[in-house]
Amino acid sequence: MDFIRSPLNYTGNKFRILDQIVPLFPKKISCMIDLFCGGATVGLNVKANKIIFVDSNEHIINLLVYLSKHSFESVLCSFENIINKYNLSYSYKYGYKKYRDYSKNKNDNNGLKEYNNKGFYLLRDDYNSLIDKNTDEANAMLYILMVYAFNNDIRFNSDGDFNLPVGKTDLNRMNVNKIRQYIDRIKSINAEFVCTDFTSDDFQLLVKKADFIYMDPPYLLGDAVYNSCWNNEMEHKLLDFIDYIRNEKIDFALSNVMTKIGKTNEPLSYWVYKNKDYLKVNHIKYNYRSSSYNKIMRDAKEDEVLICNKRYRHEN
Repeated sequence: MDFIRSPLNYTGNKFRILDQIVPLFPKKISCMIDLFCGGATVGLNVKANKIIFVDSNEHIINLLVYLSKHSFESVLCSFENIINKYNLSYSYKYGYKKYRDYSKNKNDNNGLKEYNNKGFYLLRDDYNSLIDKNTDEANAMLYILMVYAFNNDIRFNSDGDFNLPVGKTDLNRMNVNKIRQYIDRIKSINAEFVCTDFTSDDFQLLVKKADFIYMDPPYLLGDAVYNSCWNNEMEHKLLDFIDYIRNEKIDFALSNVMTKIGKTNEPLSYWVYKNKDYLKVNHIKYNYRSSSYNKIMRDAKEDEVLICNKRYRHEN
């Protein structure tokens, strides 16, 4: 299986380390849960009879479902209609230079920001005014907002409004290729998408179906915006959950950061020490120094790990 990228530019996605972590998963998986799936990068690149993608962010899950249930041609047509309606640049079809030449200052570093400025904010206002944000139209609008937004990201304020400013890029060849690859892959596998939290009763029902659970939670030592909702209490709840699935003889793998910038994830470190007899800690050779959220102390060392149970039951 060739590794593919997610169509969602999700902060901290694991694409660059797939070649390190996927070989550490069980060789045979009947039902895998990709918990905290984000852009679904890991689950998309694992061989399993069934993969259940779980995330508590309804906007992310809705986008993944929207892209999965339509053909590539119909999705691209919907995107083109939005691009034309709001007079946005479309470098996939017409090239980058056509729109870049619109800029008054050819030496600035703003990319297509100037060209898309007016249309982007009109689109953002129209999207935020929608009452139902889980229609196909709304999801198509949200995807275009993400692609044309700052850092190709998704962010909502406390009122539920998309609030990122216009960015420098547009629907280009790379984005279109990621959409095509995602749709092709998702239609070739048995996938289910669930919007829920790992502490919910609904999730407990899903757990009973799984023989392998991969977890990529917000990092206690992380700097990304979505990490702000994660604290010591949530870290302990997740570690308790892993103890539970271990007792249920469900295989697991946990991505996390043990140390960063001189700080240690104390709950994780103690849990690993306490359970060292059945845990295997794999140290990952990569850091996210180029990530948009990691602008300070880019060269600071961090110990990213993949923690698994020592022997998968399929291999016993």
